[in-house]
Amino acid sequence: MNDNEYRKQQTEKMTTKLLKFIFLFISVLILLTLLTSCEDTIMDELPDNYTLELDSRLDTTDDGLYKLELNSTQNSIQTIHRISGKLLNNGEEPYPQLVEWESSHQWTLNDTAYVFIRRTINVLGDWVDVDTTYVTGFAGSIVPTINEFSYSSDGGEINTVIAPIDEMVGDTLIVKARFEDIQETIRIVLE
Repeated sequence: MNDNEYRKQQTEKMTTKLLKFIFLFISVLILLTLLTSCEDTIMDELPDNYTLELDSRLDTTDDGLYKLELNSTQNSIQTIHRISGKLLNNGEEPYPQLVEWESSHQWTLNDTAYVFIRRTINVLGDWVDVDTTYVTGFAGSIVPTINEFSYSSDGGEINTVIAPIDEMVGDTLIVKARFEDIQETIRIVLE
């Protein structure tokens, strides 16, 4: 094989490789153009349509009010009760949303908030009070009867806790839940 034939053969190989590369490059450009120039036909998002429902988890009176029997213990003057509900957007669970809660009642602490009694067991095996400490200085502190904020959870469930005290027997506690411009109210007779 002489030098000219070798060059001709090498030129043909290079030309073939170059044509393959150009063909591949143009194919990729066409494919990218088709993919990026396609117009998506995404449906418009549904507008937000939130609904809020409350469940007091209590029995009702003849007047349609809910009733809660206060049952304090020797360790607490409060009766603790959970109120539930649902917050949905277009009938589906929304991303966790902040819900505000409000109660019509609150109460005021006296000076002694807590009493700690340190106890030990003596040599006879009996409990003996060694020391008593009073935590004071809370006089006039206002205590709400409701947790004021919560977030919606799985399935749009919302919860808060109320804790009225015995002195409120006979009152009607009004509880409001609020999300954006939606508000729901329930009334609870404290027995």
